[in-house]
Amino acid sequence: MLKFLTVILILLFVWWRVSRWMDVRRRRARGEDVSYQVDVKGFRPITVLSVIFLLLYGGYVIWFALTEWVELL
Repeated sequence: MLKFLTVILILLFVWWRVSRWMDVRRRRARGEDVSYQVDVKGFRPITVLSVIFLLLYGGYVIWFALTEWVELL
């Protein structure tokens, strides 16, 4: 199940990047000025994705370690 969640998260991130890239292309084709200065308020999407992966896999490692420890008792 963890693999499926990982694939879904990666696909969502790729979809977001491609849609952003297409939006920039459309705006440039219309002649709008698209600067490379990114004014992101809050967390960047790659940061959020990284935190989700850390929580997901960290939680799994802790759960696995605790269940193995309980079996040893």
